[in-house]
Amino acid sequence: MTKLKLVATDMDGTFLNSQSNYGAESFAKVHQLMDQNDVRFVVASGNQYYQLRSFFEEYPETIYVSENGALITYQDEEYWSSSFDEDSYLKVIDLAEQIPDLELVVCGKNSAYVLKSISDELFEDINHYYFKLKRVSDFREVDDEVLKFASNCPDDVTEKLVDELTVGLSGVATPVSSGHGSIDIIKPGVNKATGLNKLSDILHIKPEEMCAFGDGGNDIEMLDYVGDGVAMNNATDDVKEIADHVTKSNDNNGVINYVQRLLNKEG
Repeated sequence: MTKLKLVATDMDGTFLNSQSNYGAESFAKVHQLMDQNDVRFVVASGNQYYQLRSFFEEYPETIYVSENGALITYQDEEYWSSSFDEDSYLKVIDLAEQIPDLELVVCGKNSAYVLKSISDELFEDINHYYFKLKRVSDFREVDDEVLKFASNCPDDVTEKLVDELTVGLSGVATPVSSGHGSIDIIKPGVNKATGLNKLSDILHIKPEEMCAFGDGGNDIEMLDYVGDGVAMNNATDDVKEIADHVTKSNDNNGVINYVQRLLNKEG
């Protein structure tokens, strides 16, 4: 059996429970086990680096694959990033402006950006996920390296908008949905698996020595890439289909329990 050297986990719906937190005491014990076994801990999420870091201040050795794989950071040092060129950026903006149901967030390396026209209530809601968030009059004013776009839409039109964006942005960007009225627009060929592939080169850890956890469509490439891809019990059917194993739900400490079992076996 291949020795485990890296554990990567998605956050929302996977590592975090429905209250957006996790069992701190249980994780402390598992993290100690990971340290003892020289297993690296990676957070792989569509969320902003600054927001993800807030969950693991006590664990400075955490590696972050944020913005759906477009930015890899370790102890505030950038390992790798991939951003949109100006033409592609403008094409995404132009198309998004034609879709009234789409509330866009531009995700830059230094901050995320929303339009000044959005309500204070929506701004506060978005601010929960983007600790660095600025208002702009026009997205064309943004002066930053743009890593991806996030968007919110009514739940019942999510699939329709993914199809519309897929056609309209062909060759320019790829829309992916984690469900729940959420659509990320990312660079073609950049996803969480891309991030783990870069880490494989940097850390000299083979994919078969990695285990990863996820629940939504933007986790599929990552679970397929690693040696042990694990879907949560609350994951969508397409995620479960490609996974090697299924663990307990995010509300039942699925990730922590699974890693603990793995490491106790190896020990």
